[in-house]
Amino acid sequence: RQRVVIAIALACHPELIIADEPTTALDVTVQAQILSLLKDLQAEMGSSSILITHDLGVIAQSCDSVVVMYAGRVVEKAPVRALFSNPLHAYTRGLLASIPQLSSVRKTKLPTIPGQVASIADFVPGCRFCQRQGVPAEELTERPPLVEVTPGHFVEACPRCANL
Repeated sequence: RQRVVIAIALACHPELIIADEPTTALDVTVQAQILSLLKDLQAEMGSSSILITHDLGVIAQSCDSVVVMYAGRVVEKAPVRALFSNPLHAYTRGLLASIPQLSSVRKTKLPTIPGQVASIADFVPGCRFCQRQGVPAEELTERPPLVEVTPGHFVEACPRCANL
């Protein structure tokens, strides 16, 4: 079904392919085939693609750059290698820490990110990840700016969350 949907979407030779969770619920072999197909078609048609996914392995394997979002906002943007080797935002670090490692002891619990996302009606103007961590709303009145730390590597410059 994934291949049929991809074929239908690509029949009109789009300049931009937006794939939202294109490998969800697929086994590793089929996932690799779908990603390979997308890459081949993108090269053949000269198009660009945006992958929307929670699968950091897909990002590492398939993307040139990555944008990490939390609660509807960009918290970090970087080339893939830079982000994986030097995550600067606490949320990005939490996501990367939750990836299972081959070196882990069997049945070890994966790290989790404490707290939970606030209801959209309760979002603060300031850092929403701090909100998840229990920082009082009165301290989160201004949105931290997105700053370029190294060429092409941007991070939401929250003094509590950003490792600057």
